[in-house]
Order: sequence, then structure tokens, then C-alpha cells
Amino acid sequence: MQRTRALVVGSVAFDLIFGIHGKIQDEILVDTHGKLGRQNLMFTAKTREHFFGGTGGNIAYGLGLLNKKPILFSLAGKDFDGSGYGPHFKRVGVDSRVVVNGKNWTAVFYGMSDEEGQQIGVYQPNAYEKIDALSLAKTLTQKDFSQIGVAIFSAGTGKSIYRHMRELRERCGKNVIIIFDPGQVISVFYDKTLLEKTLSLADIFIGNEVECKQLQTILGYTHDKLLKRGLRAVIETLGEKGSVIYEASENRYDRTHFLKPRKISIPVVKANKAVEATGAGDAYRAGLIMKLLEGRTLKDACEFGSEVAARAVAFRGGQTYRIKN
Repeated sequence: MQRTRALVVGSVAFDLIFGIHGKIQDEILVDTHGKLGRQNLMFTAKTREHFFGGTGGNIAYGLGLLNKKPILFSLAGKDFDGSGYGPHFKRVGVDSRVVVNGKNWTAVFYGMSDEEGQQIGVYQPNAYEKIDALSLAKTLTQKDFSQIGVAIFSAGTGKSIYRHMRELRERCGKNVIIIFDPGQVISVFYDKTLLEKTLSLADIFIGNEVECKQLQTILGYTHDKLLKRGLRAVIETLGEKGSVIYEASENRYDRTHFLKPRKISIPVVKANKAVEATGAGDAYRAGLIMKLLEGRTLKDACEFGSEVAARAVAFRGGQTYRIKN
């Protein structure tokens, strides 16, 4: 059976986004020596909007728009049913395997966006903190596992991502491409041992500039050594500067030494109008996954990811953009 489906493991959340007056950077205090002073910030909001969000939800939404019928594995709270989130997923073709915890609330993201699309956010995981207690193997069927060609594990706890990634590898072996996307919690939930164990199960690591630096700091070595240990690629997203792929050479070793990985720069696709950044990175990941499912090169996949991200930033919220085929 051909593996044409994607598995998305990540949070679903409600996004509460405030549009604020002015620029965030103008409110940050810097002393005469160029160092940050003590901060006591307050912003005045001109708008408040409520959206469906979460890293898992945003990625699955993008894949649904791209007609890939992704499987979404997540954990929500007692306010999920009746919120309209489930029917919203169904409309765009997401195969939702969202488990509801009736004793807690769904995760919430509170964000402030300025007139230049810059954002400050606070994430409250709520029910999603317990995602490590759920078994991927008991939630998905054997038929599901036989159809999955690419899987992404986004911003869970260190324990949950390792558990679910291991369950997937045990059932699919090397027949699935696994993308490790820990997000900003990489410095909170991972020590060197857990990070190396998780990376040993993955094919691709993706993160922004800060997260990629944190990866190297925790490990104590560079991307070169990480690729030498078996990872296929590191994708570093750079916002308006595009993204960079560090990819292991096809002939990983010559007779005497490890061949230096290839570095491929991916230019950003300019949006007609940048309204808000929420979900842009998740849209990038949806495009990336689609092309990997189709057997395209990593370069092609990242270029398409940039195109989808450009669509997303032209809309408010991570799940409001549309794609015309």
C-alpha cells in the first residue's frame, strides 16, 4: 500500500490575538550601553480576535487545504466539543483523532501583534500537558500506520514526543519520514540524553534560528556532527530572511572521512500584504510535508513551504487562509 498520508502530532489551541497600537520594539527599554534595561511593559489593544490554533491544528489545517487528509493526534479539554473546532477540521478534510480530557481546558495562546506583524505571545498548555499519557498506538489503527508516509511531532513535552515517535517507528520502521519540531520548549524539556534519543528516531529537525542554536548548545556539538550521527537534515527557518537546509550528502562518507553537509538557502516568498505572523511557520511545515509525501526533494519541499507561509501571513490567525489549486 502506498504511503500517502501525513500524521501530525501536536497541540490544538484557542488563539486570542490582540492587535496593538504602535510597534513592540519601541516599548522595549535599552540603556545607554545598548543593554536591555528592566522591563515593565504595557500595550494598548485596538482589536481582540479569537481563532482556532495550536501547532498541530495549524499544520493539519494547511495539509487539509492541500487535499492531503492528514491524521491529527492531539489532546484537548472540555471546551473543545461545542466550540466548532471539530466541524472546522472536518470541513477542510482533517482526520481528527483529538482526545478530549473532560477535567481540564483546551490549550490557549495569547498573542499581541503590532502594525509590522511582530508578535509577543504566552502559551498556556492546560490539558495538553498530559499528552504523554496517551498512546499513539492505541489511538491509531494498523491501517492508519500502513498509510503514513510523513509524520511531524511538534511542541509537545520531551517525554510525549519521544514516546509517540518511538511508537510510530516500532510500527512503521524506516518506511516513514519523521520530522522533529520541538519548538521553543526545547530548552525547557530536553537535556542532552533525551535530545539525542529523540533525534535518533528522527529524519529531519526543524526549528527557527533560536531553536537551532539551543539544539547545538544542549548537544554540545554542531549540525555537522548531528548529520554525521545519522540525521538526514536540519531545516532552520529565518522568518523574512527565508530558510536554510543543512543536508547530509548523498554519499555520506568517502574512504577517509565524513563529507561536509550541503547548505541550501531557500529564499522567502514575499506576501502581497503581511498582516500577522501567527501560524506562518506551521503553514511552511504543511507545504514541506505535502511535497515530501509526493517524493520531491527537500529543497523543492521547503520552497513550496515558503509559498504556503506567504499565503498564511496575509490573514489574521493560523487557520483562516485559503489555497486556490
